[in-house]
Amino acid sequence: MRCFDWSQRPWRQSVVCLFCWFGVQAVQAEEAWLQRSQAILQALEGQPRPDWLNGQSEQLDVKRQAQQVLDASQATQAEALSTRSTTVASGLPTTPSNKPLTLLFVSFSLGESTLKGIFEEAAGRDDVLLVLRGPKPGQKLPALMADLKRLLKGIDPMPNIVIDPTRFQLWSVSSVPDIVVEQKGKAQLHVRGVTSLSWLDEQLKAGKQGDLGSLGDVGEITEIDLLEEIKRRMAAIDWKQKQQQAIARFWAKQKFEALPVTQEDRDRSVDLTITAPRDLTAPNGQLVIRAGQTVNPLEKMPFGLCLMVFDATVPAQVELIQHQSCHDKQARVMYLATSLPRQSGWDSLQRLETALQAPVYLLTPDVRSRFQLQQVPAIVEQVGNQLVVRERKLPVSTGERS
Repeated sequence: MRCFDWSQRPWRQSVVCLFCWFGVQAVQAEEAWLQRSQAILQALEGQPRPDWLNGQSEQLDVKRQAQQVLDASQATQAEALSTRSTTVASGLPTTPSNKPLTLLFVSFSLGESTLKGIFEEAAGRDDVLLVLRGPKPGQKLPALMADLKRLLKGIDPMPNIVIDPTRFQLWSVSSVPDIVVEQKGKAQLHVRGVTSLSWLDEQLKAGKQGDLGSLGDVGEITEIDLLEEIKRRMAAIDWKQKQQQAIARFWAKQKFEALPVTQEDRDRSVDLTITAPRDLTAPNGQLVIRAGQTVNPLEKMPFGLCLMVFDATVPAQVELIQHQSCHDKQARVMYLATSLPRQSGWDSLQRLETALQAPVYLLTPDVRSRFQLQQVPAIVEQVGNQLVVRERKLPVSTGERS
C-alpha cells in the first residue's frame, strides 16, 4: 500500500533497524536476527527509488514490453536460424566501423524464389546484412522465423539477416529491393531496384558513389514496421482504464493482517533483550555488538515511536485511536491499519489520513510478530527499557465494520 521514501524520511531508517532488532524472542532466532541486522546496515544507504514512485508505472511497463518484443525478435531469430551471424544484440554488425557494410533491404513481397536467390548470394558475406522490417500483418514473430528457416534450408554458410525497422527509417527505405552501402554512419552508395551483389561489387570497384537512383523494378514492403506497430498499440491503450484496473487488482489481492477485537483493557510488556551469537559491525568497521554480549536495544537507542494499531474498517476503532495519547509526548505517532475497505481502498485511505492528519500504513506480518500484537485497537510505546503493548476495549455497542 505505502512504501517509505528514504531520501525524504531519513528517520525511518532507524525505524526499520529497530523493527529488525525488536523481533528476536528466542535463542534459535538470534543468528537470523544478526544476519538481517548486518544486511540492513549495509543496504540502508543509497537505496534507489522504485519505478512506481515516479508515477509512470504503466508507461514504464509498456516500454519494457516494447523492448522485450525487440529482444525476443533477435533471440528468436538467432535460435530459429542458427546462423553464424556477425550481428550483435542491437542489430549492429561487428565489422570494423571503418569498413563499408552493404545493407540489402528485402521483403517477402519480392517472392520466395527471389528471396532464396538473394540468400544464396549473400551466404558467407560478412560485409552484407539482409534487413527485414518486421513480420507480415497479423503474423507472429515465430511464424516469420519459421518462414525464413524454410527458405534458408540447404544454404551453408548462412547469410546475416536482421529484423531492424530502425534502419528502414534511417535510410528512408519505402520500397524493395533497396541497397545502401554505409560507412562511418554515412551512405557511400544508394541504389534501388537491384539485388545483385556481384553487380554492386563491380560498381564499388569502379568507384561509383552517391545515389544511383532506381535501376530496376521495385515493390511495396509487405511487412509491418515493428516500431510503428508498438507505437500504435501504445496509443490505443486506455491509460485511465489501466489505472483503474491496477487499483482494483491491488485491493482485491491485498492481504490484511486481521486481529481480533480487544475485549478487556490489558497492558503487556515485551522484553527485547537478546544475546549476540557473533560480532555485529557497521559498514565502516565500527563494532556495534560483541559476540556473547547481552543487549537490550532500547538501552542503545530509544524507540522514538508510538504505534497506533487499529482496524480501519471499524469506525469505533478509528474514533478511539484518534482520542488516544502517548505517554512520551516526543515520540512520533505512526498509524498501522490491520484492514481497509476493499471496495473503496484508496478513497478510504485518503479520508482516513485526512482525519488523522498523518500517513497510515498497513500492518505487515513481520511487524505483527515482532511486536507480539494480539488484539486491536492497541498502542505500542516504550516505557523504561521495555516496550509496552496497551490493548484497549471499545465502548459498549460499537465495533461494527464500515
